[in-house]
Amino acid sequence: MSPPIQNLYEQMSMDALAEVMLSKLATNRLGIELANIFKQRHLKALFQPIVDLKNRSIFGHEALIRGPINSSLHSPLNLFKVADEHGCLFEMDWLARTIAIDSFQRQQSKQLLFVNITVNSIMARGHRNGMTLDCLKELGVPIDQVVIEITELQPVEDFNVFIESINHYRQMGFRVALDDLGGGYNGLRLWSELRPDFVKIDKHFVLGIADDPAKRHFLESIKTLAKGLNTQLIAEGIENEADLRVVEALEIDYVQGYLFRRPQTDISEQLDYDWIKPNPISLANQSSNELRGLLLDTESIEPNTPVHWVSQRLLQHQTQDFMPVVENQKVLGMIWRRELMDTLAQRFGRELHQRKPIIKLMDDQPIVVDINTPVEMLSRLITDHQHSHRGDAFIVTENGHYRGCGRFLDLLRLITDLKIKNAQYANPLSGLPGNVPIQRHLQTLIQQRAGFSVIYIDADHFKPYNDFYSYDQGDDIIRMISRIIQQNTLAERDFIGHIGGDDFMVISNEPDAYQAICQRLLDAFNAEIPRFYHENDLQRGGIIGINRDGESKKFPIMSLSLGVLMVPPGLVEHQQKLASLATKAKKQAKHAGGNTWVVLKADDPVKPEFSV
Repeated sequence: MSPPIQNLYEQMSMDALAEVMLSKLATNRLGIELANIFKQRHLKALFQPIVDLKNRSIFGHEALIRGPINSSLHSPLNLFKVADEHGCLFEMDWLARTIAIDSFQRQQSKQLLFVNITVNSIMARGHRNGMTLDCLKELGVPIDQVVIEITELQPVEDFNVFIESINHYRQMGFRVALDDLGGGYNGLRLWSELRPDFVKIDKHFVLGIADDPAKRHFLESIKTLAKGLNTQLIAEGIENEADLRVVEALEIDYVQGYLFRRPQTDISEQLDYDWIKPNPISLANQSSNELRGLLLDTESIEPNTPVHWVSQRLLQHQTQDFMPVVENQKVLGMIWRRELMDTLAQRFGRELHQRKPIIKLMDDQPIVVDINTPVEMLSRLITDHQHSHRGDAFIVTENGHYRGCGRFLDLLRLITDLKIKNAQYANPLSGLPGNVPIQRHLQTLIQQRAGFSVIYIDADHFKPYNDFYSYDQGDDIIRMISRIIQQNTLAERDFIGHIGGDDFMVISNEPDAYQAICQRLLDAFNAEIPRFYHENDLQRGGIIGINRDGESKKFPIMSLSLGVLMVPPGLVEHQQKLASLATKAKKQAKHAGGNTWVVLKADDPVKPEFSV
């Protein structure tokens, strides 16, 4: 513990942890353990990253407290529960908070710090306003870098006093997060009354979401509620890729879990999980080919270039509004004309700054993206930083090396043109690319001589359902299939197209990914389809409809047939052959009876492989 925090703690302890209290704790084994923790400050802070899904980077770190190893108080749940039972919850909460902030400050992280504070502690007799602020001031941690995370261990008894206490934190400049939505006592009421900046969804509703439609529906509802309340969501408990895909498809803001990093004492800016790099030839991604067209041949400057030289250069080129600062092809920052000129125009501005190296006046946090970044992702990144970025341009790199700059206005024009172009060929029911984009994508892969797989997706017994129930309910089925395909594939790797009716197509850059995709699609479809049937039809195992010969016939509950075509690199030269082989695979899957995928290899289409 650093000296400033030691002083704060000792000052607090004279008021709140008098020897009388410590002596009271010494009446039983757990009380003695608590007393030793207070005397020795024997708590450890661990940190787990919170990840921004939109730009796939670390957004903040949650501080997690652990008691002594090999102690029954090592677990934070036991630690705070026992502290509450012994009447020293506030003191334990304060000790944990100061240790967390102290450890965070010593590691000099630039991201947000999420600090847990229990509801019971805020309402405790010893709580004094301004203690956390004093701690931050002692350590030099900016208040806007800290998020107060409210944790429920017991129900809130007096909402008015509680809300008043939280609003006091807000007035000081803290942001507020509500922890474990769905796992506490008053989650929705707290959300409604508190109006937090962030809500953390309990891991119970996230872990296994890829295989649980009910959890997906819950998260969809929470997403809608968050949008109306202007709250950002953090999904806890991300431990595998399948759950991550679903959460990404639902456009949740942030995630946290063992997949990215387990809690550790050292703060790291690196994640243990790597996303698949964007596919540079995918039309769905609108990636490098589009960004290349936006690049401006912008002159860069080195960090030690004198300020007066840069200002003269900008005066000579009146249309140049920015200059990137680059050293050994690595981007360091950006100089904005308006900011630089305003600084030099101030009283004694030139005298103070003109001999300094330009790095002293640069914006060290401009928007920097790789050339393979999808344009829509770049657009969201710009929108998310609209209150923090200082100019109207972004920097583009390739393999970490500076390539050029682009203007926001040109990006906006490009996105508008792409949306108009894609809308011309999108299926109006699903919003997915139709036949023309599908053909273009396949042709691109053929020309690139790339290996890929094609999954032809068809719903079995769709027409009888459509005739028996209604076309509107049939449209709901189509939208459902579209949604589960998008939730169970990766935008960076897989192109999704809607051929028409109940026929869809997934084209994957990774040929061997088809097995996992097919299994997830079948599982998700079979979990969702029962809700589209009446109970008596479910019990009967299908509907009684009219076949093509005008005869009454029983049609089973709908299923999916998946025809998979494996295409080795450079083998197929014509789309017609691809379409014929993919259709053949689909027909063989339907012939097998549904809930099946059949695999054909383009170089040996005579021997299909079946999987039920």
